[in-house]
Amino acid sequence: MTAQHILQVALQLFSEKGYDATTLADIATEIGIKKPSIYAHYPSKMHLFLVIVDAVKQDYRTCWLQALEKSASLPADVRLDAIFLWVSTYLINNREKLSFLVRLWLFPPADCANDALLPFDELNVELTAEIAAIFEQGMDDGIFQSGLPEEMSHAYFCVLDGYLVRVIRYPELDYKKALSIIWKSFMLSPQQR
Repeated sequence: MTAQHILQVALQLFSEKGYDATTLADIATEIGIKKPSIYAHYPSKMHLFLVIVDAVKQDYRTCWLQALEKSASLPADVRLDAIFLWVSTYLINNREKLSFLVRLWLFPPADCANDALLPFDELNVELTAEIAAIFEQGMDDGIFQSGLPEEMSHAYFCVLDGYLVRVIRYPELDYKKALSIIWKSFMLSPQQR
């Protein structure tokens, strides 16, 4: 048994049942060990949870940074589309992390909501600014409707968040078709350009 194995099982159970409904005994049983063995690696359920929060946040941030870097040379509209596809595909292919994130964002543990959400709030500020800059470039280039880039960035994240929740709820959703419809709401028509 390793600390990493404990993390994997805990992530699975926190994703499925949430923090409050998962006990260290549940994690130990799933692994096939006694509960006190977990304490050799993690002093408490909360500590274990916050280690997972940090790991998931780091993976999520890395995904975003890769998407931003790989799309840097694209026109704003194509870039936002590519980033959306990159991030959503990553999360669709890592459904445990997606479920964990959705549970965390919507139903954080009451006894550590600030500790669990603060790192994501900081990351959100960073990513919102990055996406706002892309919208601003797209408006300067006449690709997007006029507006406030930061508000458009928040709308972008609302669409992404809603899209990912629908992926969880409706796994049969035609993701690519839905994506093409989403972009039309941001774009100027060819007559408006």
